[in-house]
Amino acid sequence: MTIEKYLVLNKYLLSLFGVSDFRDLQEKLKDASHGVDSDGRSYFINVLRSLENLKIPKDHLLKYDENIQSYVRKINHKREPVSLKYFQYLAVLFAEIVLDNLKNRRQEFLYELNKFLKKYKDEQDIEIIESFTESDLNKLAFWMATGSGKTLIMHINYYQFLYNYKLFSPSNIILITPNEGLSKQHFEELQKSGIPCRLYTGSLNGGLRSNNEVLVIEITKIVEEKKGGGVTLPVDVFEGRNLVFVDEGHKGRRSEEQKWARLRNKLAENGFVFEYSATFGQILSERQPEILKEYAKSIVFDYSYKYFYLDGYGKDFSVLNVKPTKISDQEFQELMFVANLLSFYEQILVYEENIHLAKEYNLEKPLWIFVGTTVTGKEEESDVIQIVEFIKRVIEDQNWVESLAKDILNGNTKLIDEDGRGVFSNKFVYLRRKGIDFDDLYRRVFGGKGSLRIYELKNAEGELGLKVSENYYFGVINIGDVSGFKKQLEKKGIIVEQDAISGSLFDDIKKEGSKINLLIGSKKFIEGWDTWRVSSMGLLNIGTGQGPQIIQLFGRGVRLKGKNMSLKRSGENTPIRILETLNIYGIKADYLSRFLEAIRKEEVEFETIKIPVKLQHEEKWETLYTLSKKEDKKFEEEEVLMFDIDDKIHFTIDLTPKASEYTASERREEGIKTGQIRGKTEELRFTEDVIDLLDWDRIWQEVCEFKIARGYWNLVLNRDGLKALLLSDRYKIMTLPELLQVKRGEDLRRSEEIALLVIKKYLDLFYRKYAKRFETENLSYQKVKQLQLPFVSENNERYYEIRIKKGKPINRDLISKIKELVNDLNKLLKQETDELPRVYFDSHLYLPILIQSPNIDKISPAGLVESEYKFVVGLREYLKNNKDKFSNVEIYLLRNYPFYGVGFQLQWHKFYPDFIMWIKDKDSDKQIIVFIDPKGLEHTKGLDDEKIQFAKEIKDIEKKLNNQNIKLESFILSNTRYDKLKEGMAKPPSKEDYELSHVLFLDDKDWCQKLFELLFRKSNK
Repeated sequence: MTIEKYLVLNKYLLSLFGVSDFRDLQEKLKDASHGVDSDGRSYFINVLRSLENLKIPKDHLLKYDENIQSYVRKINHKREPVSLKYFQYLAVLFAEIVLDNLKNRRQEFLYELNKFLKKYKDEQDIEIIESFTESDLNKLAFWMATGSGKTLIMHINYYQFLYNYKLFSPSNIILITPNEGLSKQHFEELQKSGIPCRLYTGSLNGGLRSNNEVLVIEITKIVEEKKGGGVTLPVDVFEGRNLVFVDEGHKGRRSEEQKWARLRNKLAENGFVFEYSATFGQILSERQPEILKEYAKSIVFDYSYKYFYLDGYGKDFSVLNVKPTKISDQEFQELMFVANLLSFYEQILVYEENIHLAKEYNLEKPLWIFVGTTVTGKEEESDVIQIVEFIKRVIEDQNWVESLAKDILNGNTKLIDEDGRGVFSNKFVYLRRKGIDFDDLYRRVFGGKGSLRIYELKNAEGELGLKVSENYYFGVINIGDVSGFKKQLEKKGIIVEQDAISGSLFDDIKKEGSKINLLIGSKKFIEGWDTWRVSSMGLLNIGTGQGPQIIQLFGRGVRLKGKNMSLKRSGENTPIRILETLNIYGIKADYLSRFLEAIRKEEVEFETIKIPVKLQHEEKWETLYTLSKKEDKKFEEEEVLMFDIDDKIHFTIDLTPKASEYTASERREEGIKTGQIRGKTEELRFTEDVIDLLDWDRIWQEVCEFKIARGYWNLVLNRDGLKALLLSDRYKIMTLPELLQVKRGEDLRRSEEIALLVIKKYLDLFYRKYAKRFETENLSYQKVKQLQLPFVSENNERYYEIRIKKGKPINRDLISKIKELVNDLNKLLKQETDELPRVYFDSHLYLPILIQSPNIDKISPAGLVESEYKFVVGLREYLKNNKDKFSNVEIYLLRNYPFYGVGFQLQWHKFYPDFIMWIKDKDSDKQIIVFIDPKGLEHTKGLDDEKIQFAKEIKDIEKKLNNQNIKLESFILSNTRYDKLKEGMAKPPSKEDYELSHVLFLDDKDWCQKLFELLFRKSNK
C-alpha cells in the first residue's frame, strides 16, 4: 500500500502550488540557492512564486517568507547560524499556510479542505477518509527522516504558534519525548534557540509556566492516575488548553502505544499538537483505520526517508539480502561476524589512510556497533554472549579468521542473494585491491594481539570494557543486568575482572581521539544518541513488530555531517564513499529479514544499475577550449577586503506596504478574486538623529553573524563605516513617510530592522562585486580534455548510476529491460527507447544523454529536464536540415554540470550554464565558445536579470583574455513563452529586446536559426 495517497492534508497543500506529487516541488527547489536575494526574499520563495498553477496569492507568499526569515533569526539566537534547506523551508511554509488559515479564515479553510477531499477521493478511489471537522484541525504532524532537522522545525513551529498565529493562550506548553536522553538533548537545543524551557526532573518547583516556558518531559513520567511516590505526574496536573509538542511518540508495542495515545489525547484536549516522527511509515496501515484516518488529516508535510536518501542526504547503506540457504546456523553466524569484521577493518583502514580527506568531508573515526530493538531478556543477553565469544575467538584464533576471510573474499561462502549472486561479490573492493595484513587488522581494530580481557567498570553503571591483554580498551558492552550477564560469561569460562579507576567508556566514544572501536548492546543508541561515528552495524535481537525502533536505529546509523555540514554524501568516486556507507549485518538470518521488512516500508530499497558512458570525438578534445579558474586561488584566502563606501553601488529597498482585499461572496472555480491597494510612498534615507538612537550593539552582532553565515571571512568591517553607509546616498528606501519616524519603542525596533536590511544588502553587493572581479581576473583558457566529468569512474570506464525502487512488478520488468540494454552498447548509445529515455546527438562529447523519467527514481549525474531536452533535439534537427550552412565549421556540444563543469560568479549566484557549444573553424584554431542555458524565466526581473546580463559580461572576459582565435558568447533559451513572461510587467521589453539580449524562446519554431544568425553576425564583425 502506498501510504502517501492517504495524506489528504499534505496533498491539499501540494495542490495550492499546482502539483500533486512532492517530487514535482522537489525537482524545482532542491538546487535553488539558500539564503536571500538582493530584495531580502528567499530564493525558495522566488521559485514558488513562479509556479504556473499557483493558487496562493503571491503577496501572501511574500508575507510568509518574511515571517519565516524572522523565525530563523530567532532560532539562531545562540547557535552557529543555520539556513533552512529547501525541505525544511517547505515544512515551515506548509505549517505557516495552515496556521494562517486556522487563525484568519477557519470556516473557509474547512470548506476548501472538504471540497478538495471530495474530488480527491473520487480520483484516488479511497473511501476510508471522512470529511474534515473542526476537531481534525488541532494537530499538525511532520513525517521527516531522522537527520532532516525535525528539531529546527519544532522550534520554528513554537515561534509560529505563539508569535504570529496564537489560536489561544496556552495554559501549559509541553514537549513530550520517549526517554531522558532525548529530553536532555531537547532542553539544550531549546536554549540555543532562545526558547524558555524547563527540564522535568521530578519536581515542578512552584509552577508550570512563565513567559511561554516549555516543560520538557518523558511520556513515561506522565500517568493517568498517580499511585504512591516517585517522579510521575498525573495527566490532570496539566489542566486547561495546552500546546503540546510530541517527538517520536511511536514505539511499536501495541499496549504501550494505546496507553500513550490516550495520555497525549488527554493533554491535547481543546488544545493544539505538533508531532514529529520518522516512523509514520511503520504505524500507518489500512489494518489500523482509526490511526490512518487521524494522521491522513494531520500530516502536513512528508519528507520521509526515501526523499531524504534520493536527495543525497545521509549515508548510503548496504544490507545483505541473503537467500535462504542450507548451511548451518553456526556457519552462517561465523561468516557474518567475520564479514562484519572485514567491513569495519576496511573502513578503519580507509579512514586512517585518508585522514585529511575524511576531515574535509566531516567524517569521524568509524565505530562498529552491535545493537537491537529489544535489549532486555534472556534472548538478548545470549546474543551478546555469542558476540563476546566470537570476539574472543577472533582475537585468540587468527588461523580461523584468515580461513573464513579467504572464503569471503574469494566468493566461496555458499551465501547468495535473491539474484543468485554471491552476497559479498560487490563488497571489499578496497581490501581486495590492497590485500589484508592481519597483523595490521589486529592492531587497528583491537589494539594488538593477545588474549581477550573483560572488566566491569565500577564507575560506570551497566558498562563492561573489552581489551586485549594489557592494551587500551577497544570496546564497551552496555547492558542492564551486569550481575546476571557476568554469571552467563562465567558459565562459558570467561572471567570478568574489576576496574575501579576508569570512567565511562560509553561517554568516551564521542570524544576526539577515542580508541573505542566497538559498542555492544546499548539501547541508548536507538533514541537520542548524537554520535556521528557509526559506520558498521551488527543486528541483535530484533523482534517482530519493532518497525518504528528499527527505523530509529537505522536513522541513527545513516546520519552524516557531509562536506561544509551539507548533510550530503559526496558523490565522489573515491575511498570516501566507503566511509559514507553504513554496512548492516545480522548474526541471525531472521534478524536480517525483519530489518529488511521494516526498511522496505520506507521504500528505500533500490536496484542500482550502471549505465556505461562513451566519450565522443576525443581527438578534438585537444583543440577545443573552455574557461577555467585557478583552483589554488580563492578570494577569501588571497585578499583582505576592507569595508568602504563604493560610489558605483546604488540600490533601492522597497518597503511599500501592500494590503490585499478579498471578495469571497462568490466561490468560483478559478478561486477568490483578489485586488491590491498600495499606499503613497516616498524615497527616504536615515537621518543622523535616528541613527544615533539605534542599538548599535545589536546591529553589530547581527551584521557579524550575517557575515559568518554568508562566508565573507575576509571582509573587515567597522561600526563607523556602517553608520557612514546609512548617512550616504548609496541607497533609497521606498516606503510611507512615517515608517522611519521614531516616536515609540516599537518604532525604534522597526528602524533597526530596516537599517539591517540596508546594511546587509550593501554588504552583499559590495562583497560580490570584488569577489566577482577576483574570479574574472583568475580565469584562463584550458583544453576540454582537462575538464572534470561527474560520472562514476572505475578502471578508466565511466558510468551513470540509476536507481529504481525494487518491489513493484512493473519496476522488476523495467530493471530487466534496462539491464538488457546495458549489454547492447550500440543500441544504448545510438537509439532512443522508452525503458531508458535518452536523446541521440552524435555531436555531443559523450553518449548516452539520459533524460529524467518518472519511472526512474534517481539518475546521477542528473538527466535532462524538459527545457534541456527541447534544446538538444531542436539543435540536432536544425543542424541535420541545414548541413550546407555549416560546411566550413564543426559543431560540438557538452552538458555542463554544476560544480564539475564551467561556472561563473555572478552578483548573486554561481552560474553554471547547462551546455557548452563549440563552433570551430575546420581549417584553423578559431572557435566560438557558446554557453547556453535553457530554463524557465518566470521569476526573472526583466532584462536586468544577472543571467541575461551575463551575455554582455562574457564579452568583457573575452576582451581581457585577449585570444584572437576564441570568441565567447552566452544565451538564455526561455522555456517560458514571451506572452507569459510579460504578464504583470508595467512596461515589458519587446521580444526583439529580449533577442538582442541573447534571450530566445524555445516555443518559437525559428529559435535555432536566430541563435546562429546572432552568432555569425557577431563573429563576422
